[in-house]
Amino acid sequence: MMAAIPRTAPIIWLPCLCILALTAGCTGTGFGEVDYADGALHVEVDNPSGPLEATLQVTISRTSTFEQEEVETIVRSVDLQDGTNTFSYPVALEPGSYKLYLYLLEGDERTAAVIRDIQV
Repeated sequence: MMAAIPRTAPIIWLPCLCILALTAGCTGTGFGEVDYADGALHVEVDNPSGPLEATLQVTISRTSTFEQEEVETIVRSVDLQDGTNTFSYPVALEPGSYKLYLYLLEGDERTAAVIRDIQV
């Protein structure tokens, strides 16, 4: 004979599931703001854990209505400290629209990836 589930069970579990859904993915390393100013690309990486050695890769592609052309790929080793880290990379970009493909790797594992659009 099976025990009946109390009618209050959904009331108790629903808030727990909502909290879990809202905080999912908030504990890992990820990208913050990205912008281009003064001839350099500025990339923020948020690191909620302690110091970490990683590789940051940024692929920059110029975009137009029907095409995309890779302009530059930057790959650098970075030392991440706890909190927000900002890295600047000199690159000459002409006025226009660009798509940035950002990857963060720890060893051989990709731990964060994002695509951002910027206007120069």
